[in-house]
Amino acid sequence: MNETRDPNEAAAAGDEGEFDPREAAALLQQTKRRARNRFNPNPPLMSLLRAIVAFCAYGAVWLSVRGQHPYKGPAGWALAILYALVIIVIIASVGYLKRATTGVKGPSRMRPAESIVLGAAWILVYVFMGALEHAGASHAIVYGIYPATAPLIMLGLVGAALAQARADWPIFSGTLTVAVIATIAAFFGPAGAWLVAGIALAAALLVQAGATAWRQRA
Repeated sequence: MNETRDPNEAAAAGDEGEFDPREAAALLQQTKRRARNRFNPNPPLMSLLRAIVAFCAYGAVWLSVRGQHPYKGPAGWALAILYALVIIVIIASVGYLKRATTGVKGPSRMRPAESIVLGAAWILVYVFMGALEHAGASHAIVYGIYPATAPLIMLGLVGAALAQARADWPIFSGTLTVAVIATIAAFFGPAGAWLVAGIALAAALLVQAGATAWRQRA
């Protein structure tokens, strides 16, 4: 005996078994957004912290050198503030990056070779600073224009290259902008270079924080 089935029940059962493509797309987009926010090594708050540190560190050095005639270089208290703030932000960044990338593989995780390149770039900039002093360069160069701009130029270009390899265009544009503005800052003299470079770095980090926050909400 053939069993008859209510067409309405069949339609309801078919509807329950189907998955709306729009719902699937929305679910996929939501999952991608959550993953991006979870594993982002440069969250808005971290970029904001770095911007504050950059402005305070460079600003402290600028306050200690403005009006120097002839230029002698940053005061000891200003350098202490500078390096203390840099150490704080490095520790905070490494701690967050370690938590955010635990168990993560692929291009979103910084490879050891990249860390080595960044570290070498930072160290070699200051080794070259010693060579300038040994060669008899003026204090305006050795303790002013060079340390205020060269680290940002070097790390900005290296960071832009690494970001380009990951197709991380917001980081690429931000780091490249910092390198360019740091080069321009060199024309503002040994004292002005600290101020211009600090403002440029802080502004770039603030823009990055805003762009990241917008991407997370999009």
